[in-house]
This record gives sequence, structure tokens and C-alpha cells, in this order.
Amino acid sequence: MEESSCCPVLGPGSQSPLTNTGCEGIRSPPAKARVSLLLMASPTGLDKLREASQPLCFHPTTKGFQIQLDAAHRTASRADTFCDGIVFSNRPVQLGEKVVLRVLRTQPRWDGGLRVGFTSLDPSQMIPKHLPRFACPSLVLQGRTWASLLPNACEEQGTIVRFWLDHRGRVFFGINNEHHRLLLKGVPVQGPLWAVIDVYGQTKAVQLLDQYGDLQELPPELPCSFFLDEPAHRDRCHLPRPSMEKCTICYAHVANTLLYPCGHTDCCHCCVRRMLATDNRCPICRRDIKDVVRVSLWRTDLQAPIL
Repeated sequence: MEESSCCPVLGPGSQSPLTNTGCEGIRSPPAKARVSLLLMASPTGLDKLREASQPLCFHPTTKGFQIQLDAAHRTASRADTFCDGIVFSNRPVQLGEKVVLRVLRTQPRWDGGLRVGFTSLDPSQMIPKHLPRFACPSLVLQGRTWASLLPNACEEQGTIVRFWLDHRGRVFFGINNEHHRLLLKGVPVQGPLWAVIDVYGQTKAVQLLDQYGDLQELPPELPCSFFLDEPAHRDRCHLPRPSMEKCTICYAHVANTLLYPCGHTDCCHCCVRRMLATDNRCPICRRDIKDVVRVSLWRTDLQAPIL
């Protein structure tokens, strides 16, 4: 989850970092634009996208003593007692990527419920028998792990829980279709982070779901953005969704990804991630993709009314 180098803020008369690409189809922002980009440099950026496109599963070997996994490593069940139920994700979780859980079974005779968070400890380097019985506070007190207890509403069977980390180190969660809330903050985001889940107390079994099952909202934070003065480019928060171009693959997300070097911007980041897992060519022109930039458009003059 390391951030690649960031292009500097452009002042009047400065040249856009995309100006001298030597590739047709990439339009440079105007001189008065303020451009802030986080580029995923090739080939490292593509490697990260391929890794992130892999399904999020539970780590197959590093888990609590009482945890049993299904063959796909997407369902974690606690066999007995109320603890020893710590599980980790099989790969680092990207900033803004939602970890989505369904509570499959509960056991009312115990108190407490799910604990979730993130850790910078690589589960593949852990010794399972040395895992503590509790994520909170035991694993947290060992350092490099940040986790917290979810509300009692998450203890009900069938509940859908989402949690994710933003670029400011804040962990948010949402229950079913309710508005998301802040769970904790202060998580360092300079390196890779794995999801940690404690199947604790009344929570008996959980299942990992595909984060793309919910196509009604965009990722909460975009790692790169254009700030344009041109009236034609309006703040996505103020611009009605039907007037924004949709992804030509899923027709659900807004097209927010620029493919380099061809410059096509017809797809959403979700579909590009899926596509790169099997194909390294632009779906529009079939040119090889050397880099990917995720883009969002805002106006800098937000005091002016958007007509």
C-alpha cells in the first residue's frame, strides 16, 4: 500500500506532467489548473493492481486455534468457546477497498461480537500457535495492529458489515445499508496492511463477500485527482450522476481511469482491476497498458454556483 511519487502542484505557466508523454489521446490540463496526481509507476503499479484484483480471502494457515475455513477460504467458523477466532486477509488491502463480511451464524450465550481492523504484520510471517486469543486488546498491544469492537448491531445473523481504510489512516465501517461511521483513526498507511478480523463472542461464523457486490457507490477516496478551472468539468459531488459518463464495461460506476499510453478514459477503476488480472490490453483500442491513473474531477472555484 505504498504510495508512489506525487507530482507537484502546478502554478501558472507550469507544464502538466502529462504534457510531454508523446502519446496521442492524453489531453493536458490547462495552465491554470491545479493538478494533483498519485501515479502507479510501471511495472510496480501494474503489479499492485494485479495483486489487488485477486479475490480477498482469509489467510489459509495463519488463524486462531478454533477457526475452521471452507475450501475457498472465504468462510471462517469458530468451532468452540468464545475466542481464539482471529483471521487475516490473504493479501494486503488497498486504501479505500472495502472488506465486506456477512455474519452467517451467531451464538447468543456469549457476550461481545466482531472485532475488525488492520495490521502491518504479514500473516505469512506469523507463527499461528503464537497468536493471542483476542485481537482486542492482546494483538493490538503487541503493536502494529489497529482494531476495535463493532457495535452490537453487527452480532445479528445475516448482517452485512463493511470496513475500509482511507488515505488519512481512518477506519470506517457500515452496517447493512446504513451510513458509514468512524471506527478508529491513526493507522499508518505508508506500507502494506492486512485486514484482521476476530470472530469473537456471539459471532460464530462470517463469510467474505466481493466488495463489488455493491455497485451503488464509488470508493470513498480516490488516490489521484484533477482540479480544473474549466466550467465544463464540474465537481462530481454537485454534478447529477446521469450527466457523468458511465464505465463502458459495467455501466454502473463512473468512468474514472486513464490508461497509459493510449489515453482512453472509458472504464472505471473496478473494471480495470478485474481486467488486468487476465488481460493487459486496453478494451477500447487493444494497445498494451503500461500504466494506470485513477482520476476524479473537481472545480477549484467552489464558491461559484454550478449551473
